[in-house]
Amino acid sequence: MRTRRFFDAISSLVLLVALLLAPLSGVMARNEGERLRVGLALGGGGARGMAHVGVLRLLEELQVPIDCIAGTSMGSIIGGLYASGMSPAEMRETLSKINWPAVFTDGPPRADLPFRTKQEQRVLINASIGIKDGQAQLPRGLLEGQNLLLLLEELSLPAAGIHNFDQLRIPYRAVATDLATGTPVVIGSGELARAMRASMSIPSAVVPVELDGKLLVDGGVADNLPVDVVRALCKPDVVIAVDVGSPLAPASELTSLLSITGQLTTILTVRNTNEQIKTLKRSDVLITPQLKDIGSIDFDRSPEAVEIGYAAAEAQRAQLSTLAATPAAYQTYLAKLPKAPTRDAPVIDFIRIRNNTRLSDEVIEQQLHIRPGEQLDAQALNRNLNEIYGMGDFQRVSYTLVEEDGKTGLVVDAEQRDIGTNTLQFGLFLGANMKGDSEFNISGAYTMTQLNALGAEWRNFAQLGGNIVLASDFYQPLDADQDYFIDPYLRYEQYNLDLTNAAYAESSSFRVYQTRIGLEAGRNLQRWGRLSVNLYHSSGRNDLRLGQSSPYEGNFNNSGYALVWQADTLDNLDFPNSGYVGNLTFRQTLPAFGADQNTQLLSLDLAHAWTWGKYSIIPRLRLGGTLAGDPGIQDLFLQGGFLNLSGYQSGQLSGQYVGLGELIYMYRLTNASAAFSIPIYAGGSLEAGGAWNEASEITFDSLIPAGSLFLGVDTPLGPFYLAGGYAEGGHMSLYMRLGRVF
Repeated sequence: MRTRRFFDAISSLVLLVALLLAPLSGVMARNEGERLRVGLALGGGGARGMAHVGVLRLLEELQVPIDCIAGTSMGSIIGGLYASGMSPAEMRETLSKINWPAVFTDGPPRADLPFRTKQEQRVLINASIGIKDGQAQLPRGLLEGQNLLLLLEELSLPAAGIHNFDQLRIPYRAVATDLATGTPVVIGSGELARAMRASMSIPSAVVPVELDGKLLVDGGVADNLPVDVVRALCKPDVVIAVDVGSPLAPASELTSLLSITGQLTTILTVRNTNEQIKTLKRSDVLITPQLKDIGSIDFDRSPEAVEIGYAAAEAQRAQLSTLAATPAAYQTYLAKLPKAPTRDAPVIDFIRIRNNTRLSDEVIEQQLHIRPGEQLDAQALNRNLNEIYGMGDFQRVSYTLVEEDGKTGLVVDAEQRDIGTNTLQFGLFLGANMKGDSEFNISGAYTMTQLNALGAEWRNFAQLGGNIVLASDFYQPLDADQDYFIDPYLRYEQYNLDLTNAAYAESSSFRVYQTRIGLEAGRNLQRWGRLSVNLYHSSGRNDLRLGQSSPYEGNFNNSGYALVWQADTLDNLDFPNSGYVGNLTFRQTLPAFGADQNTQLLSLDLAHAWTWGKYSIIPRLRLGGTLAGDPGIQDLFLQGGFLNLSGYQSGQLSGQYVGLGELIYMYRLTNASAAFSIPIYAGGSLEAGGAWNEASEITFDSLIPAGSLFLGVDTPLGPFYLAGGYAEGGHMSLYMRLGRVF
């Protein structure tokens, strides 16, 4: 009896083990007859998703066939590129070369912006509020995602003609979230780049994508690890799921609004990820790369994330090896895949514009640098389309390739801004020093654009504070190329003018009131510069505020004309690392125009920036002089202030002649290669210059040496500086300033 009970127990144990191993043994049994069907689910996680590339690399080394792929957010991008035929090695090399800070900005480099936009930036903040149907309209996200979409279009260009994702090299799905319902949306057709872009529309950060009547945001909100999508797509025997989501932060780290907001988002993704993980079977494989401190925005650490992904897959080599096909079976698998799209650039046979703005198609066509019969250069086209986007009239500018009657066409989509054609922008300037002087100005501009097919603009500007400005101008391009323009304007201003000049009443302060009406006409020199002539009638008065009575009080008229050459290719107006800026102005007042006298003034400002790694130097030159006549105090050249003989107060020196030479040095304290980083700089300047009333006074010995040390932060409101300056003679000043320098 004991023997029989023993054998019964052994039999029961064997049966139990067999039942427990049934799924796996069934898989192994099928593997003997035919290879297993494998589905790949790639999760979202921002920059952490670069680990997917390392996982794919090991799967290829093991010769594991992949029958279908579904991805969310960054997983949708890596999965989509792999499904379209890009190898892990190509992805790794490509990702290491991408300028991630540029990808997560909108539009072209500043040097490629229209010259008028560059001028606006000296006064106004880039962000705009739309005025649509009489109501304020805010953007749907901090970023449009223009550069991200163009990058995805470039990377997926070989598959641009495939609109059924089942026909890709590997069947593929991207997962997004319906913003109206919160439910997942599985994208299996359309433009591959737009599907990937929709899946990575981070809520509030990147504008949602409208697709098939739905407003789509990041798929991580609803399905961050799309195991269920893979199962439905190709009915795999085994699912390989790669989870790269960020873990929840401990309570000790939830100390700010940003950290709490980030935690709420992570809770959503962690919750739906865990639900998907629970559906995995014993035969499935879950890979969780230990990415530790690599955050979702650390795109500059892509190579590191790739290696971590490879190591995580390597740790499960034994289980993954059971999914590998024999060499012969793997070659059969590869042979049955659709032929990989050629990566050779196509020749463009025709170009079509899809444009729903008020601008004429001809304006957009004239900005395109590609012509029918030319081979497509994707990178050059991206730069070109970004230049068009930089005109400021479009929500996005993208492209698709189409095949019609055996010919390849380039279709450029130029879409109207969601916030409308009329915008409201603001500007801010704050300045103070330790001697009790302070300045505050706030400004706003209401601009009506696309007033005709050539893109006319009417801007009304107001500035309140220490300096008051009311201005209105009507900018009218004269041709589709946007080369020539006219710009009639009206301007009224009030400002304080503090002088320390014996010839013009020493230590006096005036309030200057001036009205000017004029017409500027000229030619834009591509996007780097401008030549213009400015005819104007200008009159006003100088009221003495402080000091002794001066003969320079009272009314004045300095009507005349100006000839102006301007150039600006700086990459950043606040803390430039490359490019140059220049302004050469000749101005003459004419009694024939009503001026008090004939005066001629000439001024020149030049600066150039060079950068080596985190180090930048900016030589700068400023010259000004009176060629004829005796200018009034409102036309004197001023010196003093931060980076302008820094030890002196703003406008403390003045004269009919000025000169300044300086060398500015900056060192970037934050990572320049990281996306979403806030630039912080430490720097200083060496300066020499002066102000003179007579040309004979200008000597080398009369130059005033000066310098400064500063800490600067490139904030969304403009550059903020804490600085100290010193000039020969014991002149010292400490500055706190929010406002432009260049």
